[in-house]
Amino acid sequence: MDTAPAPVGIGADPEARRRKWEAKQLDGTRPLGAWELYRALNDALDEGHDQFDLSNRDARLALILMGGLNAALVILASQSSLGAGLSTIERQIEAGVIALYALFAIGFLLQAVDALRPTHYRPRLDRWSKDRDDFPVGVRYYEDVVLRDTESHWQAWRNVSLQQLNADLAVQLHSLSLKNQARKVALRGLYRSLRNMAIVFSAILLLFALFTMF
Repeated sequence: MDTAPAPVGIGADPEARRRKWEAKQLDGTRPLGAWELYRALNDALDEGHDQFDLSNRDARLALILMGGLNAALVILASQSSLGAGLSTIERQIEAGVIALYALFAIGFLLQAVDALRPTHYRPRLDRWSKDRDDFPVGVRYYEDVVLRDTESHWQAWRNVSLQQLNADLAVQLHSLSLKNQARKVALRGLYRSLRNMAIVFSAILLLFALFTMF
């Protein structure tokens, strides 16, 4: 006698439904569901914000190191007794190297301003047809939110679909990634200038030591 297969729809055996759900979760080749995509995009956004915060700390560390170098140079220059034994030419050489250090310091400050200034990356949606069901409606990103009044913003949230919300998240993640890339490039230049300042500062100390000894 044949046995009919167990139903898997409404009223199906809970154990059969559980096995079907587990098999679906273990299938690594299927596309993400809407809610799974929502969680994945939020995780990616959290990681992007963490990277942005880390770049802020890197920029502040560079400023602290630069402040330490400047403080050491000011203390060294304020000791008039240290330069009393130098000849006129030696003092001119030291002054020239210090002037070079000042130029690097000014360049460092300009790069620090460029690295820390607020960036503005509006997403380009001109190639994204507004007739598509997944066109982002701008309910999450603050630059889109402030374009509406309070009631319009609430109505946009009431009418948004999960697909459109995921599109908003993807656009926001793309803009954040552009900001992180620009910050990364700026930080490379910032630490390059800091390295040059450290080299020039070492040259100031080395020249002073050589002039003093010989």
